[in-house]
Amino acid sequence: MVCIVLFCSILIAGCIQLPGVHIISDTPDPIIGQWIGGEPPASDMHMIFYENQTYFSVNLFINRMEAMDTGKWTKIEPRRYSTQSVTGEITNWTYDPWADSLYLSKIPQMKYYRYKG
Repeated sequence: MVCIVLFCSILIAGCIQLPGVHIISDTPDPIIGQWIGGEPPASDMHMIFYENQTYFSVNLFINRMEAMDTGKWTKIEPRRYSTQSVTGEITNWTYDPWADSLYLSKIPQMKYYRYKG
């Protein structure tokens, strides 16, 4: 019983960092981490949003070579984000906190889920 109380006290005090949560500032952004989506089975896209507001993505296809991309991401407003590729392409994203998912703002049915592996 003492161990449980001690663990909960430490967790509440913020001394333990939970997996998948990265804290650099007082308000960590919910999109930080790795996301998986795409159009299975034709493609599988992995995106990693880093704390320094950069991202990396790789899109794996069945019948062609993989496509990699990198760039910067910015928060437009709560739950709305924008990525700008090194090629200049801009993509808008929406974060759904209830499903812990991301989707392209213009294509809400194409969801990306947090990698939990």
